Amino acid sequence: MELVIIVSTITSFFSHYMIEKSVAANAVSVVLATLITWMLIGDLAADFDATFLRNIFITAVMALVVSMIVGLVFAHHKRCS
Repeated sequence: MELVIIVSTITSFFSHYMIEKSVAANAVSVVLATLITWMLIGDLAADFDATFLRNIFITAVMALVVSMIVGLVFAHHKRCS
């Protein structure tokens, strides 16, 4: 769980920094964070069963929440500047 939060924070920071539209930045961040976490954990040889798909779904949801929080911080920072 901690790995997902760390990876999604880093990817969401860079995606919101590089992409103006928040929806596109969230989508890019979620996809990248899920793929990076999936590669680092090493579940590539796992079967596509219900448990595996549930873990991928939980990872994507956590990455989306972190990306939305980082996006709100970026939006507030742009308004204050």
